[in-house]
Order: sequence, then C-alpha cells, then structure tokens
Amino acid sequence: MAESALFLSTKRVAVVTGANKGIGLEICRQLASKGVMVVLTARDQKKGIEAVQSLKARASCDNVIFHQLDVGAPSSIASLADFIKTRFGKLDILVNNAAVLGVKVDSNALDSLADHVPGGYINWNEVSTQAHDLAEECLKTNYYGPKSTTEAFAPLLKLSDSGRVVNVSSSSGKLKFVANDWAQTILSDADCLTEDRIDEVLNEFLKDFKEGFLNAKGWPSFLSAYTLSKAALNAYTRIVAKKYPELTINCVCPGYVKTDMNYHRGVLSSEEGAESPVWLALLPPGEKPSGLFFSQKIVSPFYRGLIIGTAWPKKKKEKKSRFLVPAMTEAKRYAIVTGANKGIGFEVCRHLASKGITVVLTARDEKRGLDALHKLKFSDGLSADRLLFHQLDVADSSSVASLAQFIKTHFGRLDILVNNAGIIGADIDSDAFKAAIAAGAVEEERANKVDWSSSINDTHELAVQCFQTNYYGAKRMIEAFVPLLQLSQSPRVVNVSSGAGKLKNIPSEWARGIFTDVDNLTDERVDEVLNQYLKDLKEGSKEAKGWPSFLSAYTVSKAAMNAYTIVVAKKHPNIKINSVCPGFVKTDINFESGTLTVEEGADSIVRLALLPDDGPSGLFFIRSEISPLG
Repeated sequence: MAESALFLSTKRVAVVTGANKGIGLEICRQLASKGVMVVLTARDQKKGIEAVQSLKARASCDNVIFHQLDVGAPSSIASLADFIKTRFGKLDILVNNAAVLGVKVDSNALDSLADHVPGGYINWNEVSTQAHDLAEECLKTNYYGPKSTTEAFAPLLKLSDSGRVVNVSSSSGKLKFVANDWAQTILSDADCLTEDRIDEVLNEFLKDFKEGFLNAKGWPSFLSAYTLSKAALNAYTRIVAKKYPELTINCVCPGYVKTDMNYHRGVLSSEEGAESPVWLALLPPGEKPSGLFFSQKIVSPFYRGLIIGTAWPKKKKEKKSRFLVPAMTEAKRYAIVTGANKGIGFEVCRHLASKGITVVLTARDEKRGLDALHKLKFSDGLSADRLLFHQLDVADSSSVASLAQFIKTHFGRLDILVNNAGIIGADIDSDAFKAAIAAGAVEEERANKVDWSSSINDTHELAVQCFQTNYYGAKRMIEAFVPLLQLSQSPRVVNVSSGAGKLKNIPSEWARGIFTDVDNLTDERVDEVLNQYLKDLKEGSKEAKGWPSFLSAYTVSKAAMNAYTIVVAKKHPNIKINSVCPGFVKTDINFESGTLTVEEGADSIVRLALLPDDGPSGLFFIRSEISPLG
C-alpha cells in the first residue's frame, strides 16, 4: 500500500491516442524516456501490441503498456477510463493524437505528381476524393474523439497536481482556411463560443457537403472535413481551458511531419514532430499557458486578435515566462504586401519575413500567389509561420474587404501595409521600348519630347484600369486597413511609387497646381485631376491639354499616389505613411530593362516599412533620399 501511495504521488501517467505509429508512437517513446508511465492506445489491438513490443525492443521502454481504444466509441473510452482509475487512480497527461485525413487518396496519382513537383508541394485536390461518409468519419475521429476523451478523463486529470491535455491539431485548422464568414465568426468569437455552437458549424458543413454546396457556401475545397475538424478542435481547446482552469490544455501543430496520413510527403521526422506535443505535455508546474494554439513551440494566433486565452499568473520577482503572450504580441508584427507574387513585391515579402515579421503575400491570381508562397518557403527556407497567402484584387472592393476581415479575424491589427500592386497602363512594343531605353530616350528630361505613338498605345480603357489599380487600389487598401493600422503601436504604410510621378513630368500647369497646393489638397481634388485626364484622353486632346506623352496614365497615377500620401499623412498623424520610388528596377513592367536588382529595389521599401517611431511621414523618397514632388 505504501509503495502504491508513493507511485501515485511521484509517477506521472499519460494516455496517448492513435499511438501505434507515426507521431503518436514517437510521443510515447519520448514520454517514456522521461520516466512517464505511458498507456499507448490504438483502435487495432494487434497493431497496438506490436507497437508496444517495438518500443520495448528498440528503446528499452518498460514503462509503456497497451490498452485498446476507439475514440469514436463511447464504450471503448469508458473502458479505458475505468482501467486508468483502477490501475493508477489518476491521469496526468492526455495526448489526443488520433486522426484521419477524411479523403480517399489515389496513391499512384500521388506518386506520379510528386515526381514532377518542385519542393515537394502537393495539391491534394488532384490526388484525393472527398465523400460525405468520409467527412462524417473525419469529424467523429478528429473532433468528437478528443472531445469525448477529454470529458471522460477530466475527473482523473483533476486528481493530478499538474494535469495536462495536448490536442494534436494542424495549421490547416487556422480560420484563414475557412472562407465561410458565418463559421469564421462563430469559431473566432471566444466570448460566446460553446460546444453547441461548434456542433452547429459542423452540422451545417455536413449539410452543405451533402447538398453539394461546399464551394458556394465558402467551405474549404482542400481537405474540407480535415480542415473543419481541426478548426473545431482548436475552438474546443479554448472552451475546455476555460471550463477546467486547474488543467493546462493546449492544441499544437507539430509541423509538416512525414506520416502515413500524408504518405510521408512531410519535411519533418516523427521524432521532430513529437517534440512539441511532448514539450507541452511536460510543461513545468510554474508555467501554465492554457487555451492556446502552438505552431510547434511558438504561440500562434487562430482567431480574432491575439487573445491570451486562460491566463497564467506571474509570480513576483520571478523570471518572466517564455510563454508571455502580451510581450510576444508587442514584438510580433504583421504586414500585407500587394502585388507580391513576383518582382519587387515578392522580394519585399522575403525581406520582411527574414526580419521576423508575419507577412501576408497577396496576388490577384491565386495559383501564382500560392506558387510564390511555396517558392519563398521551400527555396528560401523561411519559416512557414511567417508567410501566408491571401488572394487580393485591389481593384475589387469586395476582395479588399475580404482581406481586411481575414486580418481582423486572425491578427486583430495590422502593422505594415505595402501598396506595391501596379500596372503600366499601356500596350507597349517591348523591342522599341528596350531600344529607347538603350538610347536614353526614357530619361526624365527627354521622355515627353519623344514621339511614342508607334511603340506605346495608351487607350482610355487601359488608363482606367491603370488608375483603378495604381491609385484607387492603394486608396482602397488604406481606407480599409486604417482601423486595423490604428491598433498597431507603430503603423506604417509604404506606397510604392515612381520617379515618373514627379510633377515635372506633367506639363499641365492646372494639374501641377492642384497637386502642389498641399494646404488645400483633398481626395476630391485628386479625383478631379484624374477625371479630367480621362476625359481629355477619351476626346483625343491629351497632349493638347498638357498631359504626358510617355506612359501618361502610369505617370498621372503615380503623381496622384504621391499626392494622396500627403493627404493621408495629414488625416492620420499617428500612421507613418510615405511613398517611394525604388529606383529603375528590372521587373516585368519594364521588360527587365532596369538597372537595379529586385533585391536592391526592395531595400528602400523595407527601410520605410521599418521606420523608427520618430521617422518622417507624408514624404516622397527616391530610394533612400527624400525628394521633392516637383
């Protein structure tokens, strides 16, 4: 009896679900190696027993035992709970690892596709089939399974002096992958979140799945049930953390691990994947973050703002916990870069991410945006947690609003906005353009004195598109994101402009007069200039009215952007906003005829994005030097 009492007071006991292979098996090994008594569970008894035997044979893990468990069967869970109560009298650690993918995968197609995909990226939609019955099974295993085991073991966990629950989740469960606004709102509303509300979301998802409305209703098209199950698990983690404040309950994405579930297409070993769940399972008693989502060992946001969840106390005169989210949220910055799938925008994303900033790379074309994202992650080795993609058409107000809602939901604020998206606004004969550059004809002093009619065609339609992207696109972004920028401690807006937008390139004295009258400059006055230009262009009186002959719409759009920068800087003095010409950079827009690399071009933009708090605002820069607008 005395020996039993000593065991109960000192020995920790853990249950790991879905543990006969992969991450679960490795979690068992690592916990056992640290002296924890581990109950390895699996649905298949034969495979479970073989897993225990393999651990004992290769790792001398004598403190691992097996018990059959089907997380989808209440009677099976009750049987295990009774076993733990009878054998150990308490439970210290519960690791909810059991999961299924929720799709049928064509392994042959997967092998064939993988051989031709750089960086190992796989579009699972091309090699998998979704079905309603598989979706139901996925939700039952991945969400209702952990929910049932947590509720069944809560009484035994509360008998521990350091009860821990680790829900093995996935970054796929982040709400950025759930486009359904209604579901996002429910799962992100921590104050009103309940188990019934989660059930409501999952039931609606299954209903829409059955009726063929997945895409129409904004549900994920990629591993739909798996994504929803993990989003639900993340949400439930927050609920149960508040319900049982004496326990430490967190969810964690272990990283992209090579497992049977992804046909070993991951990048991490099961040993590496197990590290973060084990780390959370063995948190020392003094450090009790709870209700949080971890991406490996880093706290990561998964709903509106960076809400701390169940708080953990700081003791006086103690070393600060390495989990303190308030400090992390002050240090972590969030950036959006528009037009970022290539060229300068792409390089700005790389620069910012390399400095520890979480960057939302945006592009109008979803495929190109995702390709750019994967290139940054796989080729440049940047942290996956610092880079994500969101589709954006700056000329579409609904697209801008969708991105703003996404940022609000996931980060709660925005620190940096780089308005980089831009188009040339003309049809250009590339050979003639390159020849003109070689002859020096595009230099500021000569450009408007050359007859460009044979090599540049700037129609009214192209000019409208140019204004909608280069000027009104940046304006839409700023207006949509000002509320989120104002929540930042150091908000920055960088408008990527051009030396072409200097007023000396616009012969019209009337337009120059409006743009230089800083005291009376308004949005409406800028609109007046742009509307007059479009009217004159349509009537064929562009040159007669003093508008530029060389890339006229592009030039006027950038002059308007520079003027609007001044307007916004006065309107929002707490935001540092500047426009910058990055130099004559080799990009698609100038047929790679520039003199600077994209790396050099990005430098000045990033410098302004990271301006200190005493930096300037409302100015125009040519690279790193302040330049007059004239």
